[in-house]
Amino acid sequence: MRNAARAVLGLLATALALAPAMATTAVERSETDLIRESAIIVTGHCTHLQSQWLDRDLVTIATISVSEALKGQAGTEVTVVLPGGIDTHRQVPIAMTFPAAPQIFHQEDVLLFLRSEDRVANGYTIVGFSQGKFTLADNGQGQKVASQNLSALNLQGRTGAVTRGRAKTLLLSELRQKIQETLAAERPR
Repeated sequence: MRNAARAVLGLLATALALAPAMATTAVERSETDLIRESAIIVTGHCTHLQSQWLDRDLVTIATISVSEALKGQAGTEVTVVLPGGIDTHRQVPIAMTFPAAPQIFHQEDVLLFLRSEDRVANGYTIVGFSQGKFTLADNGQGQKVASQNLSALNLQGRTGAVTRGRAKTLLLSELRQKIQETLAAERPR
């Protein structure tokens, strides 16, 4: 009995020691970086989610009904490819997950910084892993806010130092203004 307890404690200690090493680390991106690296920036509403295989990767395809295109040309809908998904059509269902990966939920309102995903016709991926996804909501005072929670993501800064991400919320109008100012500053004069 004592040996079994030691084995369990040993496995638990190993799992805890490996947990920080298994966390996802992404290069930290400022809002300006997200804007510059995006092919399109949209606000919209998730109307459909479906998992599918792309090569050997199980992904979730999110259909976003576009409310507003803040950068680039977007149609009335965009297809966003998210890492991970669930294949329930097999004899034994398979799930694939990625720590701190961006998630979009059915019926969620979002602001997305997107770049092309070549493996899906007219598909996009989120810039900066989960850094390029903001959830939109009403703040109770009649204003829309954009929230981002990066607390499960490690961010590598420009100096090479790695820090834990954090949650932040800002007014959508402020984020929209930052996007417009950044795009205006980059236009040739």
